[in-house]
Amino acid sequence: MKRFFLAVFFALVGLGQAQPTLKLEQGWIRRVPGNITAAYLVLYNPTNQPIRIVGASTPIATRVEFHQTTHTGHDDHLDISAMKRVEALTVPARGRLEILPGKYHLMLYGLREKNPRPLQEGQKVPLTLRLQGGATLTFTLTAEMR
Repeated sequence: MKRFFLAVFFALVGLGQAQPTLKLEQGWIRRVPGNITAAYLVLYNPTNQPIRIVGASTPIATRVEFHQTTHTGHDDHLDISAMKRVEALTVPARGRLEILPGKYHLMLYGLREKNPRPLQEGQKVPLTLRLQGGATLTFTLTAEMR
């Protein structure tokens, strides 16, 4: 019986340690009057393993997609930027992922379907990240005009 309780104890301790965690160093949602906006974050991974973000959601949008801004052009030609959708984002072990303008960003679509009124300056918005393996983390971002 003692072995059984020890096995259960160590299994529960192992589950507690296996839960991935990310630290939000900064984050905001661009306040715009339209139906589409973007969210930006800087995430820190204090663990020894990379953490893969495979999805996101927020109650203010019908869907959230991950995008990367790419830049083309060389020599004296104009720099042209474009967005491409990416399926997942990875925060390196003991490292940061910058989800910022001109880099990766989260596109929030369908704001009017969820929010009849435009986002207000300073409005607090929950954003849930879905991690590989099924865990979720929710952060609160602020709507700002930047």
